[in-house]
Amino acid sequence: RVMSIGLMPGSRLPAHSTSMGRVLLAAMPDAEARRVIEASDLSPRTRFSLTDPEEIMAQVQAARTRGYAMVDQEVEISLRSLAVPVLNSKGAVVAALNTGMAATQPDPAELVESYLPALLKVQAGIARILG
Repeated sequence: RVMSIGLMPGSRLPAHSTSMGRVLLAAMPDAEARRVIEASDLSPRTRFSLTDPEEIMAQVQAARTRGYAMVDQEVEISLRSLAVPVLNSKGAVVAALNTGMAATQPDPAELVESYLPALLKVQAGIARILG
């Protein structure tokens, strides 16, 4: 079991501290993403949680540039996640796709190397279906 919290359809987590949330924030103009972040409860969920709006915005902007977001133990200790946007036929972000796993490797970058290619393959398949 990777997560101690139970997530069901309709469950909500803060966008600023999840990989899917950051991908969705990255799809917004900076001013809109900043408004969402500043209106959010930035209380830390773990000791790794980012709570400074500027640091969170930097991660959102990095996700926009890279085309993916990675979160390392910000939602729950021992949980890492990686997300990519889902694009419609016009190239607009309409959803996000993610995977999560236990933080067992010492280097979080290994998550990107191991799982990003598979996520990008699924992303491309979904784009074909939506296209």
